[in-house]
Amino acid sequence: MQLETSSPLSPSGQTTITRPGLLFVLSAPSGTGKDTVINALKQRGADFYVVASVTTRPPRPGESEGNPYHFVSQVRFQEMIEKDELIEHAQVHGNWYGQPRKPIADNLQQGRDVLLKIDVQGAATVREKVPGAIYIFLVPGSVEELVERLNHRQTETEEQLNRRIADAQYELAQQEHYEYIIVNRQGQLEEAVNKLQAIMHAEHCRSKPRYVQIQN
Repeated sequence: MQLETSSPLSPSGQTTITRPGLLFVLSAPSGTGKDTVINALKQRGADFYVVASVTTRPPRPGESEGNPYHFVSQVRFQEMIEKDELIEHAQVHGNWYGQPRKPIADNLQQGRDVLLKIDVQGAATVREKVPGAIYIFLVPGSVEELVERLNHRQTETEEQLNRRIADAQYELAQQEHYEYIIVNRQGQLEEAVNKLQAIMHAEHCRSKPRYVQIQN
């Protein structure tokens, strides 16, 4: 599906350019602080749509439907795959995750930026299906910082924690496939937020704008 640019006439008779929004894909190992950085940028008044992924995993304490995921059964998830309602889907940490197609396309068409929080496996699929997206990788200050954050969350069993640490090692090795790298050091949240905001602003100042095309 091609998201076209429209050029309506303003009351003065001059042409105003309305472009589709930009699609930003943000990946990071679990525990790096994706949600914290995104929420901090939102609090500054930045206007972009954060996609709520669909997942088969159960909600954690403090989570609810749509915040930060749409929680569905395995049966419903399979139905969404069959109906082509997901741009991509993958099994991560023993659970299924997917990105809903319609809200992404609708917001882009309305000229609103969209941000996808997604693992490296899903990002690789989106990279093939969505030319024009901007890929950003968030990394911790060190692996030791990451392990400390995961331990502090106390939301996983020891087995799950070990799996996430092992997965993080693999994911960190994939950062070369991203256009931007942001380091989210412990106690330096503002620096990471500033860099994410700067990237989003810079992409809107390109002399040759990116145009997002979602392919089936």
